[in-house]
Order: sequence, then C-alpha cells, then structure tokens
Amino acid sequence: MKSPLEAPEKQIAEETSAKAERPAPAVIDTSKMAKGQREALELAEAARDPLEDRGSFASNLFIGRYDFNRIYPYPAQSAEDRAAGKDFLRKLENYLRAHVDPDEIDRTGEIPPENFKGLAEIGAFGIKVPKKYGGLGLSQCNYGQAAVLLGSWDGNVAALVSAHQSIGVAQPLLLFGTEKQKQKYLPRVAGGEISAFALTERHAGSDPATMSLKAEPISDGSEFVLNGEKIWCTNGTKAGVLVVMARTPPKMVGGKQRKQITAFIVDVDTPGLEITYRCRFMGLRALYNAVVQFTNVRVPRENIIFKEGAGLKVALTTLNTGRLTLPAACVGLSKRLLEISRGWAGERIQWGVPIGKHAAIAGKIAEMAGNVFAMEGMTFLTSSLLDRKAGDLRIETAMCKMWATEMTWRIADDAMQVRGGRGYETAQSLAGRGEPAIGVERFLRDCRVNTIFEGSSEIMRLFIAREALDPHLKVGGAIFNTQLPMSERAKAVFSSGKFYAGWYPRHAVYFMPWRGSARNSTGSNCCSHALLELRRNYLPSARPVPTRNGCSARVNRLTKFFPSQIISAAPRG
Repeated sequence: MKSPLEAPEKQIAEETSAKAERPAPAVIDTSKMAKGQREALELAEAARDPLEDRGSFASNLFIGRYDFNRIYPYPAQSAEDRAAGKDFLRKLENYLRAHVDPDEIDRTGEIPPENFKGLAEIGAFGIKVPKKYGGLGLSQCNYGQAAVLLGSWDGNVAALVSAHQSIGVAQPLLLFGTEKQKQKYLPRVAGGEISAFALTERHAGSDPATMSLKAEPISDGSEFVLNGEKIWCTNGTKAGVLVVMARTPPKMVGGKQRKQITAFIVDVDTPGLEITYRCRFMGLRALYNAVVQFTNVRVPRENIIFKEGAGLKVALTTLNTGRLTLPAACVGLSKRLLEISRGWAGERIQWGVPIGKHAAIAGKIAEMAGNVFAMEGMTFLTSSLLDRKAGDLRIETAMCKMWATEMTWRIADDAMQVRGGRGYETAQSLAGRGEPAIGVERFLRDCRVNTIFEGSSEIMRLFIAREALDPHLKVGGAIFNTQLPMSERAKAVFSSGKFYAGWYPRHAVYFMPWRGSARNSTGSNCCSHALLELRRNYLPSARPVPTRNGCSARVNRLTKFFPSQIISAAPRG
C-alpha cells in the first residue's frame, strides 16, 4: 500500500515525464567496467525515465523523424499569458533600474538587505508558485522573461532568484511534493524565505554514486539522521530551507545491491546543521555559496520528496525544467553585450570611420546578433512547449543550456574585443577618469561559470548523446551486451537488421528531394520564417542575400539593433 507521505503516481505522471516504475532490461553492457564506473552508470540508468515513444521534436531528429508541425508555426506566447505577466515584469524592470547597483554589488560582494526585501515585495521569489500558495502563478515564458531582465542587469541577483526557485525548494515540490509539503513550504519560499539545493560534495559532483552524506533511519523509521558535508550550495548562506540529497540504505534490485539517493527538505535551523564557510569566486562575487555541515541532523520521514530512493530522479527531472532559466538569463546578458558593442562600434572613430564600418568588427557584431536571435528563439520555443505540456523536453532544455551558455561566453569575449582596453578596464576605473561606467569585464567574469554549473557543457553533451541514442540502443544494444545469453543477442541481430534495412533507405531518400518537394515544404517554411525574423528584428538595414531555397538573410553588416518581438528590451545601464 502506498504511504500517504508519497505524492500520488497520477500526480507525478501529470506534472512530470516520470513513469510508473517497472523493471527494464539493461541496454548498456557494464560487465567490463570498473566497479565505480559500473555503479555510477547503473545508478544513473535507474534514475532516468525512458523517453516517450512519441518523443519530442529534438529527440525525434535522432531517429529520422522531422516533425516540423510541432514547432511551426512558432508557438508564440498567447496574448492572455503575456498580459498575465506584464505587470510583474514592469515592476521588476523598474525595481532593477531604480534600486539595484550591479557594480556596487560586484565591488562589495554583497546584495543589500533592502534588495532582498524589495524583490520579495514584488513577488520575484514566487514567480511560478501558484497563487493559492502565495505566489504569482506565472508561466515558464513569463518566468523566462524575468530571467532575461535579471541576466541583463546583474548576474548575482539572477543567480539568487534562479537558484531559489528553479532548483531550490519550489520546483521539486511543484513537481513531486505532497499537498501537505506544498502547503507548508511553498508560502514560505514565495514570500521571500530563501531556499537552496545541496547536492555537490568534495568527491561527488556529476557522479552522485560517490556521494558520502548519509541519512540513516532510526529504529521505527519515522526519522532519518543526516551526517556529512555539502559544498557549493548556492544561496546556502542566506537560505532558510534546503533540498538535500543524501545516501539512504541500499536495496536489493534484481539480485544486486543498489545504492539509494533520497531527497529531503531540511530547515536550516535544525539542530546539527551548520553553515561553516562561504565560498568566493572569480565572478558572481555576491553569490551566497556555502559549505554545509550535517552532524546528527534529524529529519522526519514526511520531509522526503517523492519517495525513498528517488532522489536522483527528483534532481534530474527538476533540472529538466530548471535548466531553462539559465539560457534565458544568457539571452538578457547577450542582448546587453550586443547593445554595448553596437553603441561603441558606432561612436568609436578609427581610420576616419566608425569601427563598426570595418569588416573585422562588423563581422563580430553580425555573428553576435545572429547567435542572440537563435539563443532567444530556441529558449522561448522550449519554454512555450513546456507551458503547453508538449511532451518530454529533456533534450531541448539540455540543448538550450549547453548552447546558450557557450555562445554567451563567446559573445562576452567578442564584446570585450570590440571595446578593447575599455572592455578590460573596470567600471569603477572608467568612471574615475570620466568615462561611462560600462563593466564588460564584470559581465565576462560573471558569465564564465554558466558553462559549469547546472550541468557542465561536457555533461550536457553526454546527456544529450545518451538520450539521443536511446531508441537505437533499444533496437540493437542487446547485440553488444555480453551479459545476455547468446540466443537473445542473436535474436537482436535479426530484429535490428530488419529495422535498419528499412530505416536507412527511408532516410537516405528523405534528403534527396530537399530542393523543393512538397514533403519538405514545412521545413523550408520554417527556415524561411526564422531568417525573415532575424532580418526584421536584428538586421534591418543589411543587404538581403538570396539563398538556395528562396529565403533571404541579412548577413553583410549590422547598423541597427531592435529588441526581438519575443522579449521586451533588456534594461539599460
């Protein structure tokens, strides 16, 4: 019988992509791996949910399905949803302009207490929390627009707000929490009590199998006692409540002992919990990042999120949605850097003309504009699909996170190059000698971490590859699995041969008539639409260049930048 402390499976299925647990045959041969590698892989495989057969647009690309109808016409945010977030976004932008000084925050390494209070008063700590729990109840698209504004203004405040509700208490409880947990904790975090996520340890980062913080049940099972340490807990020094991942006693699965990781809600004022150190970094100098020590910390069983042993599933599913906040913030930062670069390229005169007239600089700015457009388009396409519950979007969100963070780092580097010595000089120094305080070096320092946290670029590539290969592993993986009987492997040879005998010719034929067949008309229209939007919003006065399928793109030079129609202009410094 299911414990009343666990969220109903129907609720989990409706709010996430999680499926009811059922034994599944192994598709990856782990017999020749070292013990640590095998344990890590088995733990990760046990935590992931199989992709739906219907898949998503991105997942289907890897099996040769090009379902453009899912993304074209572009699933733009509805007028009703836009109106729902308009008032909050206006308040947020006005507050950032009037009360948040990013250069002072960078210099002191502190976000002023009045900023915490002011952000809480306008609802910035409960953007997606439903109204019945004290939040604003806004959509992912509106939350993403808030992240654009925050990212364009200050990375420290953006990290504070994002970590609090994208990976802190709010998102896991919205996805997996019981009604009792939601009623207890969501009003607290929506009202401004900061939350944080504690996963990383000294020897456990991307590989949770090496996690050492233990949660041992007491004799009657009503409580767990936590002992160990967590590091790099963002918001930890300001948090009132944490989501903590801990090892619980192992279980026998399929005749083998398997490690268990469980997610707990832990109040920071619980006896035995101590914030022992605040970590400091190259950028994001006001990041409230903590080392957290647990010494005989007693947590009631009712504080388990989802169920015992499902912690990694909770973390992975939370990140499938939470990862979208970071690329949205990158859109805001990149727009700001593009604006700075365009302004300087127009006013700086060298060799008798503005430097933006020189091909070297014009090329950089044009590439920046194209990448910003693509970054914004893919991030808010995915956000809109998420709001519409359009299937399992784990590959899309991982792609957005990986590509947006890497492009933002490139854009920041190019912006510094365009600004030259003034890009390398601090805002305080520039102001001290009478020039505008434009801190490109601060943006560069702050954005460097984006390719590292919430899943490094390397882990994102592995994650995407694993999910993309899933249907192919199901078809032919058994052939290479030495743990299976030869009869099963031989059967897999014939079944996969039959599958690929039809699969390869079918997709070879698909690409041949790209020059204008009706079969590809949707894809051609989608391409044309994207290029025309880029021309209209980012490159309005460049010379049109005809392409093979009749689309037009503006690629020669950039003379004026308009904010995209998808998102309002980022606040200016």
